[in-house]
Amino acid sequence: MNTSRVILDHCRTAVAFLLIVSSPGQPAAQSLSRLEGNPVWPLSGSSERQLTHRESHRYSAAMQAGESLSAVVEQRGVDVVVRVVGADGQAFAEFQDEVGLAGEEHVSFVADADATYTVVLASAAGTKATGEYTLRVTARRPATGRDRLIDEARRLRTAAVHQFDRNRTDEAVTLFEQALGLTEQALGSDSGAAGQVMAQLADAYADLPDFQRAESSYLRALSILDRDRGATSPATAFVRSRLATLYQLTGQRPRAETMLLESMATIEKALGAEHIWYVRCLATLAMLRGDAGDFQEATKILERELAILEDTDQADTMLYAGVLNNLGGIYGRSRNPAQSERFLERALALGETLRGADDYFLSNPLVNLGVLARERKDYRTAEARYLRALAIRQQIAGENSSEIALILNNLANIYHATGDYERALEMHRRALLIGEQAYGPFHHNTLLSVGNLARTSTALGDLDAAVAYERQADRIIEKQLALNLTVGSERQKQLFVHSIAERTDRTVSLHLDRMPNRPDASALGAQVLLQRKGRVLDAMLDTVGVVRQHATSAEDRDLLDRLNAASRELADLALRGANQAGDRSAQQAIRDAESRIEQLQAALAGHSAMVRAELASITLEDVQSALPGDAALIEFGLFRSYDPAAERNADAYGLPRYAAYVIQRFGPPTGFDLGDAGAIDQLIAALRAELRDPRGSHYRRAARALFDRVMAPLASSYGDARRLLVSPDGNLNLVPFEALVDQRGRFLVEDFPITYLTSGRDLLRMGAVPSSGNPPVVIANPTFGEPAARDRSTIYFVPLPGSAAEARAIKVLFPQASVLTGARATKRALSGVEAPMILHVASHGFLLQDAGAAVASGSATNSGVSSRALTVAATVENPMLRSGLALANANVNGRAHEDGILTALEASGLNLWGTRLVTLSACDSALGEVRNGEGVYGFRRAFTLAGAESLVISLWPVNDAVARETMVMFYQRLRAGRGRGDALRETKLQLMRRPGRRHPFYWATFIQSGEWANLNGVR
Repeated sequence: MNTSRVILDHCRTAVAFLLIVSSPGQPAAQSLSRLEGNPVWPLSGSSERQLTHRESHRYSAAMQAGESLSAVVEQRGVDVVVRVVGADGQAFAEFQDEVGLAGEEHVSFVADADATYTVVLASAAGTKATGEYTLRVTARRPATGRDRLIDEARRLRTAAVHQFDRNRTDEAVTLFEQALGLTEQALGSDSGAAGQVMAQLADAYADLPDFQRAESSYLRALSILDRDRGATSPATAFVRSRLATLYQLTGQRPRAETMLLESMATIEKALGAEHIWYVRCLATLAMLRGDAGDFQEATKILERELAILEDTDQADTMLYAGVLNNLGGIYGRSRNPAQSERFLERALALGETLRGADDYFLSNPLVNLGVLARERKDYRTAEARYLRALAIRQQIAGENSSEIALILNNLANIYHATGDYERALEMHRRALLIGEQAYGPFHHNTLLSVGNLARTSTALGDLDAAVAYERQADRIIEKQLALNLTVGSERQKQLFVHSIAERTDRTVSLHLDRMPNRPDASALGAQVLLQRKGRVLDAMLDTVGVVRQHATSAEDRDLLDRLNAASRELADLALRGANQAGDRSAQQAIRDAESRIEQLQAALAGHSAMVRAELASITLEDVQSALPGDAALIEFGLFRSYDPAAERNADAYGLPRYAAYVIQRFGPPTGFDLGDAGAIDQLIAALRAELRDPRGSHYRRAARALFDRVMAPLASSYGDARRLLVSPDGNLNLVPFEALVDQRGRFLVEDFPITYLTSGRDLLRMGAVPSSGNPPVVIANPTFGEPAARDRSTIYFVPLPGSAAEARAIKVLFPQASVLTGARATKRALSGVEAPMILHVASHGFLLQDAGAAVASGSATNSGVSSRALTVAATVENPMLRSGLALANANVNGRAHEDGILTALEASGLNLWGTRLVTLSACDSALGEVRNGEGVYGFRRAFTLAGAESLVISLWPVNDAVARETMVMFYQRLRAGRGRGDALRETKLQLMRRPGRRHPFYWATFIQSGEWANLNGVR
């Protein structure tokens, strides 16, 4: 395949991203005049010569019409391409069937006239090796009928590649089909040669595009080549990489990525990382990273591809021009217009030099340059670029080809920006019709058109059509999420989710800004929040959960063990201070460890994807059916208002705002725009400051102010509920809703039991994993030890004798519990737990937010970790390394200190699948880095990833004695059969009635998230 035009959706603007992936051979047509100056040797007997990558060797043979000549080229350290040139100076046959630095290339042709023929040997494009070859004639005789069939098939293949290289795909398909028929007639339908032609034909089908015929042809070719050459042959691997590209084009990223990476490993091992086939695989890999929204990684891959081409003297090729275009497109998508334009202009100039002013390739940089012009509101230039690209494509591909859908979309955006909505709508409809037929209903090109139709319909005031198109767009996104989140590392998953965030803004804004009273729009807004919030967490849970619960493969278990080991290594590096400024080797060690974690996460995801059925799409109705009849789910979300009439995408979105949807078992959800997120975040900060200070006297006023903004508007919608399930977003994750004060002056906890969820989707996961039945594990009062030296700059973990009493009380209530205190309360012991029914940890917790600043203690006045660890860990970017629990030897300098700190990253690797409850009786254990739409990155996320069904965690530092008092009462109620949520609520109500405990500082810090049923699963 030479050029598969793949369009990356940039919301309002389509960007052309060109993937150049031609057949194994290079374009065959080569004028003999280009070979002048090289010696010509007679083609007879045997010749042995050295060949460099800059040379071409010519051999001449005077032949009579109907004569057949066969020869063998033995390759030793050089990959040889053989072309046969006729008397007219044009190459009519090309041979590169044995790709690599060894092996034999078999050459044969039949003279069609009395003439002198030239056989040209040259190094394959993209190789710099100097090696030797031996050319020997093996037969020269009158051609048989079989010889003529084979010769004609080779000529047809060579001509097809030439047509394909010139983007004349229809002609190429005809020629390849004819060549396949002749090859099968001469050599059989299961011959290796038939498999090679079938693979080339599949490339051409994909370029039409005819994806169904392309896939069946690739699969047929691979079934032949696997038998003929073996699955580990680089030629077979390259065809498999082409099939991976097809899956990428059709939006099947998990299949594509798994297949591509396996193919690349085979090709690299056999041919090296500079071989042209490997370079073409890099192009597909860059596409996959771009699809996932990982523009940084896509840029790195493309820059590597460019460097390889430069190093192998291919900077004057169309392949190089294609990479320039791709880089320009990626820089455009990552908001770097200056770099984008520089690469695109280079691509355009090189393409014009090599191919002329009307070649198909030019349409790609022209489209991308048009995008840049439109973004700077230079509509005249943008339209001119698009129209030139359209003329090129229409002339080559036709008026209704899929090749023009992209340009129709971009032209429609010009008309939309200039207020001609009717014309824009007409053109978007035409683009959608073409795209659906070519790519199918769930392709990102289809999403582009559907989203633009929703936007334009909204601008025209046709709200019925707008809702219908928005619903269609959200179905496509849900399909893409289900596919894309089954592969890749956590970072790559986050990037993909981030790349579709604007789509969520559009749907919620359409409801709340344009049609707040329409139930269908409200249902749509609620559904997208339910589907997209916490989606990366769900994907990571699926990845680990499949391996923990279902995988029987030792390889899967080994991957998980290696991932946990890499996480421990990264945590140790951070705690040792390995990333101190100026320590370059240590910083590199950090990056290397992070890279290994990413690779292992991606590998684990790939394995779990293979044993997991495609994730079913979650609907609003699914969540409602899982809701208890007496509960109300409050799904909060952050969104930006979207103006469908804005000229540019950059101007279309407003500042973040909080939304809330109240969902109950029956009836449509009710949505609310709660207002500016910045103003609400200020109220949250004020309340938290009051709640963290037991001497504060204005906590009621602060709690009432926040209630009025985020809960009072919802009260009429959840009024009949007896239980609130709160799924916060943004900084609302840091709020104890129980402590909010209503208009009657009552705390919410006095009227409602409250449970926290990452998303309403959590309801569908509850109860899916049976209890392990293993006895509880209690870790408390670690012996922190003494440092070798202390000074005023050292922050020190003080003993927590109250936690020992806490552990003893729990042991009385749960006699089967294993209690580890003192020197036994180690990191090793905690890391080795295997799904206890309850895991209770009573110790110091800490959260590092800024370099040198931390929140850490077991009481309001005690601090947590040495100043060295504070400074180091706070500079680590990974927020899961900035939350920690102090265990035995945490105060001891050196390696013992590192062994005394458990980070959230390490905790995420624990095996808690089947654990009913994790209680962190430690300070700030519910805190971490807040990421909109994904919750809190810290221990809250860590223990959920580890498999815990329910958590009890704290939102601020709490006194050691108060923590003991709270936990004893909580576990007494748990032992009596009360639900995990109700037990904590009743404890809070009892505490607030005690003298000196009325302030929420004492009773509101601990919150319960996840399943609220009792330990037997009964609600």
